[in-house]
Amino acid sequence: MTETLRRTPAPVSLILLILVFGLPPAAGWLFISNPQWLPDRHKNRGTLISPPRPLNELILKDTKNRNFDWANLSGHWTLASYNKGGCESACQQQLHEIQQIRRAVGGERVRIERMLIQNAPSDPQILAQLADQTKGMHLLFLESDNQHTFNKLFSVAGVHSDGAIFLIDPNGMLMMGYGAKNSSKDILKDLEILLKASSNWTKGVNNGHG
Repeated sequence: MTETLRRTPAPVSLILLILVFGLPPAAGWLFISNPQWLPDRHKNRGTLISPPRPLNELILKDTKNRNFDWANLSGHWTLASYNKGGCESACQQQLHEIQQIRRAVGGERVRIERMLIQNAPSDPQILAQLADQTKGMHLLFLESDNQHTFNKLFSVAGVHSDGAIFLIDPNGMLMMGYGAKNSSKDILKDLEILLKASSNWTKGVNNGHG
């Protein structure tokens, strides 16, 4: 490659360098923005949200009653779920499923965040229980006056928001939804493809939670 560049006129060398170093991240961005372009054997298993929906207009509260800053997710893929009431067996199973999916990608798990969006509980005991059940992930509360915004953003054809798993891209855009018909394997397959395609443009992200 070096010898080729030495024998090539400067403008052509510049073009070659742009193609070598610029094409992979550009291709990754295009495939993430348009996963339908992937070969048939790599078609997404989840329900694609097109165009992706920016989530920065949705106000959620953290456990200290502060507004959540969506920029905290920048550079990470996020697996999010929504739950009402206490986190009973079905909710706990889903959180375990999300954790297993994250572990299954191996070293790439540092690029994945986990999130539980929960209707704000009035019982302090439920709050304490939720905090214990969601260690290592973002626990965020949806207040009643923001329910309409949530419903608008998370309304996905064929996907029931309560009990579903959603995928948020590294730019804070809601990208895909997974309902009852989808398995953990479906989510993992999509995630593996997207992690690979985006590896060149999500450099420098902070480590995720263990």
